[in-house]
Amino acid sequence: MRILITGVTGFIGGHLAERLNGAGWAVRGLARAPEHAAALAAQDIEIVQGSLLDRGSLASCMYACDAVIHAGAWTGTPGVPEDEAWTTNVAATGWLLEAARQARISRFVYLSSVAAYGVNRAPVIDETARTPLVGQLYPDSKIAAETLVRGAGEQGLATTIVRPASTYGPRGGAWTIGPIEQIKAGSLVLLGKDEGLVNTGYIENFVNGVLLALSSPAAVGETFNICDGVTTTYRDFYMRYAAMLGKASLPTVPAFLARGAATSPGRWLRRLMGKQPPGPWSVHFRFNPSRFSIDKASRLLGYTPSISLDEGMRRTEAWLRDAGYLAAGETG
Repeated sequence: MRILITGVTGFIGGHLAERLNGAGWAVRGLARAPEHAAALAAQDIEIVQGSLLDRGSLASCMYACDAVIHAGAWTGTPGVPEDEAWTTNVAATGWLLEAARQARISRFVYLSSVAAYGVNRAPVIDETARTPLVGQLYPDSKIAAETLVRGAGEQGLATTIVRPASTYGPRGGAWTIGPIEQIKAGSLVLLGKDEGLVNTGYIENFVNGVLLALSSPAAVGETFNICDGVTTTYRDFYMRYAAMLGKASLPTVPAFLARGAATSPGRWLRRLMGKQPPGPWSVHFRFNPSRFSIDKASRLLGYTPSISLDEGMRRTEAWLRDAGYLAAGETG
């Protein structure tokens, strides 16, 4: 069985490629810059050059594949024009779906995001919750792409949507290396008590869930939250990284000030704070009161996260140390 993985040079895509390769799949990874996938190529994973912005390359790279995991996306990187970001997340998904239909792909798994739930503040959010547009590029693009995936499913393609939450672990960017580098630079600040909830997803748990979604007949036509199913506070989450760096505290900004700085009229507050505070969407998530339910994945797929937050952070710290992100004198 051969599978195409987009976003293979990314955190999640790379882990999926390694795991599927180890499980006996013939893995083909789409990479805009193949030199960034050298470690995967060294494991006999096929790397083909292409871009989500190049419709032709998306069709050609699907030749002789049986399944697709669409993990590639614009995830909020600054400086990318809005039309390019939308094309990457939405139009490219449509192109992939059409190519998959023509290639008679047997399974198509799309990695979306819990951002699709928008500003829902229910205590527990499951897959039946509405996904209204919120006027923010990233969540709205995920909602639009999900609509295309469901449409392709209605036309006969065996599709599954997976919504990850805050996925962290070895090689992770936004939820691992990012916080470490921000703490080193003094730019990561706590927002008041920072008691908003992080829905963690250790990478090994998440990969297990995606593989179940890929292989289970019960997953066809369905949408699943895939994370650890438990929460911790942002304060606890970030302080775990601070402790790895030998820090007992982090700079704190009053919550009301952070909320104000995230608004358009709050530009003066940004200057007053002397730091670049989180934007409106980030602030929403920093004050998130919700837990994303994994009951559906447990019931239909048999998904059970096996790595706890404590164990996941222990493994993450070991990797950070081995990779040189933690100095020899820093102790967790």
